[in-house]
Amino acid sequence: DVVKKIKDRYAGIECLTTEFTMESDKGGRKTTRSGLIRTRYPNYLMVDFYSPAGQKIVSDGDTLWMYIPSMNIVAEQDLKDDEGGLFSSNSRTGLQRLFTRYHYKFAQKEQPSAGPDGKKYYSIFLQQKESRSGYRTIRIWVDENYYVTRAEGETSAGKKVRISFNKIQTDKEYPKGIFKLDKPASARVVKNPMLSEE
Repeated sequence: DVVKKIKDRYAGIECLTTEFTMESDKGGRKTTRSGLIRTRYPNYLMVDFYSPAGQKIVSDGDTLWMYIPSMNIVAEQDLKDDEGGLFSSNSRTGLQRLFTRYHYKFAQKEQPSAGPDGKKYYSIFLQQKESRSGYRTIRIWVDENYYVTRAEGETSAGKKVRISFNKIQTDKEYPKGIFKLDKPASARVVKNPMLSEE
């Protein structure tokens, strides 16, 4: 029932805005990133990073651009045109794929339970159905409005990633035209650096 309500919640969203903080740890090497995510249905995405400052990820559904100012590079990736395509930014599709590719269960008996902030959260543990690259296990925390507010994943290589979402808003509307990258004239463009979904 909780999973159905999560899917239903995200299925009704046209535009979503949220701040995020992402921490990764592999072999003691830790990195932290933060920023603002904006999405529009079906496959529009914009990620403006506060840290590393100036870094950007933008998609109009046909192309995904990643601007890395420290290297003065723009990675430009052609995307598949089907809704479940490569690097789909659509929350509806992403959640559908997540619950299709992973076995899931409550992470603990008491649901919902109090989080560190005193609010109640559902906690769901997910494990890959088939061994593949990507996250072997994932744990998500879902608030009582059925928004995913935190996730932790571990890859088969032992990399751990934690991401939290704050100030989730669904009442803003974004025109399609903002989902383009304004490429700096001096930046080197690298075409299609990612070759497969895995």
